[in-house]
Amino acid sequence: MSSLQLRPAMLTIVAIAIGVLIVLIETVLQDGSNGNLLLVLAFWSALIQGPVAVVAAAEISLGKWIKPMKKELLTFYPLILFIAILFIFLYFKIDIYKWTEIDHQWLSKNFFILRNSILLLLSFILAHFYVRASLKGKSERGTLAVLFILSFVLTQSLVAYDWIMSLDYPWISTMFGPIFFLESFYAGLAISAIIAAFKLLKNNSEDIRKVMRDSALFMFGIALAWAGLFYGQYLVIWYGNIPWETNYFSVRMSHSPFREMMYLVIFILFIFPFIGLVSRKSKFSRVWVLIVSFSILGGLLIERLFYILPVIPLNGLWLVIEFILMTVLMIIFYRSRKEILKYSE
Repeated sequence: MSSLQLRPAMLTIVAIAIGVLIVLIETVLQDGSNGNLLLVLAFWSALIQGPVAVVAAAEISLGKWIKPMKKELLTFYPLILFIAILFIFLYFKIDIYKWTEIDHQWLSKNFFILRNSILLLLSFILAHFYVRASLKGKSERGTLAVLFILSFVLTQSLVAYDWIMSLDYPWISTMFGPIFFLESFYAGLAISAIIAAFKLLKNNSEDIRKVMRDSALFMFGIALAWAGLFYGQYLVIWYGNIPWETNYFSVRMSHSPFREMMYLVIFILFIFPFIGLVSRKSKFSRVWVLIVSFSILGGLLIERLFYILPVIPLNGLWLVIEFILMTVLMIIFYRSRKEILKYSE
């Protein structure tokens, strides 16, 4: 695995190569009418921003539990720029949105790409300065952490409202934004727990065990928060009983496999982690925490499939290849964390 430790220049080349491969797959090797690129962007943006948000939130709250895992989680921040650049190529897939046929000030092709690209770029810039200040222990790291969290919330909210919700235009839900940035934070905690669990294989450190326990504890709490937000969204729509609101869920819940997917999402993101992590002993079980953490990431993917698949088709084979490429990229960045953070300092 040491061969995966790359210097910043080589990392940049690898990231560009993977980005070019994904763009070629999306623009040359498959039909432009599917939603593969949208799913890749929506899912991986959550996994990339989430770990940095976890560290920033811990720093703001003066939490010391994250310190043994701080550098590992911050190493993913350059990939925010990768997502920002890759998002620009969604312009060539913009016809997947029905609102492109309507003259609309907010939902216009150019403004859609421009505002999301700028916000992702701003999030990367803030993450870069925050990581530098945090690693050096500078006094302004708290302020930069707050600014990054604000950009994180805004970015993930636009992922919800712009990227996903507008697929079903003119359907709206004000709860979509909070659900999405909470889920990205959820993913960050799951990644923290996964890294801690694997580190325990080589280093049975008490500090790492505590990070795994605390990550699991926070996942338990986020599961409750997620359930509250999701129920709050569904409750308002159900009791309002307005046809143009209820249609979003009725279309999905009246057809298989979307009905089963929704039940599975509720089980994986709420019931399973809530019951599975309720005991103190379970939070110290490396294998069990890994199972729960990976299932949470899988649940987030299924949820995004639930949102996208009823509206636009996906190409399964190319999607798997794109996900493998993104997984390899994240692993390489993690393995090269010392070089990345040395350069960031």
